[in-house]
Amino acid sequence: MITIYSTDYRTQLCEFFSRIIESHKAYISHGELQMGIALDSNELAPNYKEIWLKYLDRQVDNPDNTLLLYLEGETIIGFVLFGITNDGASPYGVIFDLSVDPAYRGKRIGQELLQRATESFRANGIQDCYLESGVNNHSAHQFFEHHGFKQVSDIFRLKL
Repeated sequence: MITIYSTDYRTQLCEFFSRIIESHKAYISHGELQMGIALDSNELAPNYKEIWLKYLDRQVDNPDNTLLLYLEGETIIGFVLFGITNDGASPYGVIFDLSVDPAYRGKRIGQELLQRATESFRANGIQDCYLESGVNNHSAHQFFEHHGFKQVSDIFRLKL
């Protein structure tokens, strides 16, 4: 069942995210580095859960963003966080996070969550949707390419 996020799920969502990123460091992308959740592409910050919760709170406080949870009973097995950004030539959609519990992958849960996001974008007149993914997150790359996404750039970092 897909439902809109409520703060009742805040702690459970943080634990879900933690299980995903701790077991699959390839999830780490420049977003996690920029936010301070990760120190490097294979290393999480010691206080990454606190940082992620602050990120979560900022994202859900933004009225242009939506967070959907996929629940089995009361247990989170997937989520998508997406929003509309207005800093381009025209507004565009961004998938900030999309994840499904590995035990439930291949059951079209990610597809349903992604579809909800893209349908919302279309309903709001959005014509472009972007997302970013860790350089080694090959399974995610295949998933997104399978659903019509095309790679348009690479991101480089210089540690000063």
